[in-house]
Amino acid sequence: MKKFRFRARPDNKKLMITVLIGILLLIGGVFVVYGRYGGKAPVYSPAGGTAEVHFIDVGQGDCSLIRAGSADILIDSGEYEQYRTVALYLTGHGVDALDYIVMSHPHTDHMGCMYRLVEKFGGKVLIMPDVKELEPDIPQYRKLMEAVGKRDITVMYAEPGTAVELEDNCRFEILSPAAEYGDLNNMSVTVRFVYGAVSFLFTGDIEREAEADILASGRDISADVLKVPHHGSGTSSSKVFVQAVSPRYAVFSVGAGNDYGHPHSNIVGLYRKLGADILRTDMNGNIVFVTDGSVLSVSSDR
Repeated sequence: MKKFRFRARPDNKKLMITVLIGILLLIGGVFVVYGRYGGKAPVYSPAGGTAEVHFIDVGQGDCSLIRAGSADILIDSGEYEQYRTVALYLTGHGVDALDYIVMSHPHTDHMGCMYRLVEKFGGKVLIMPDVKELEPDIPQYRKLMEAVGKRDITVMYAEPGTAVELEDNCRFEILSPAAEYGDLNNMSVTVRFVYGAVSFLFTGDIEREAEADILASGRDISADVLKVPHHGSGTSSSKVFVQAVSPRYAVFSVGAGNDYGHPHSNIVGLYRKLGADILRTDMNGNIVFVTDGSVLSVSSDR
C-alpha cells in the first residue's frame, strides 16, 4: 500500500494549518448534526404545493407540527422534560418562528414545556379553551400566560365553527369544545386541518361526552388521519365517533410502558376492525405525513 506524505514548503505552513482547522471544524459540524438528528439530515420547508404534518414523539403526551405554505402551527408540546426534544426537532426542520399555537387543554402532558417554546419561537396567535373556573393553578400554565403576554401573542378562545384560512385550499377549523364541561379533558380544543382533499383531525383528550356533542353539531369531522383521542383511553373513541371520522390512519401518541396502559387494547382493536392503519409514537417514533392535497404519504423513524 502506498503511503502519501504531504510536505509543506516553509512559506505554505500557515495555509496548511488554516486548511486543516477548516476541515476539523467541518467534521465537527457534521457530528453535531448527526448527534442531534439521529444521523438524518434536517428537513426544511415543505416543497412547494405540499403540506407536512408531524407527530413528534414526546413520550406520554401530545405534540404535533403542521407546516403548510408559510405557516408553522404547533399543537401541544408534551411535558416540561420534552422541551429539548421539541425545540431541536423544530429547529432541525427549519422552524425559527411559530405562527399559530394550539393548546388543546392545560394538562402538563399537553403543555408542560409550551411556555419555553413560546419564549424561543414566539407566535402570532395562541388558540386555547376558555376553561374559566377549571383554570389550573400550576406553574407551567402561569408561565405560559406570562410568556404569551411578554411576546404580545394574541389569545383566541376556541369557538366551534371558527375557520382560519392559511392559503388557497388550505385551512383549519375549530370543532370543540362544543359545550361547557366539568373536566379539562372534554374541554380540549379539536382542530380539523384540511389541505386540498386531504384532512387531519386533532382531538386532544376529548372523551365520549365531548365526542357526542361534536357529532351532534353536524360539522364535518371526516379525516384521513386521526390523532386518536386521549392517547387511546377506553373512555374515548366511541364506535359512532370513529365511524364518523373514518380514518385511513389512526395515530396514537403514547409513551412506552406508560402507567395508564395506553393505548387500551380494545380501542386499538376497534380502529383495526374499522379499517384504519395503526401508528404509534412509542413504536414508530416521530411520524410524518406529506401531502400535495391529493396523494398522502407517511414515514416514521422506525
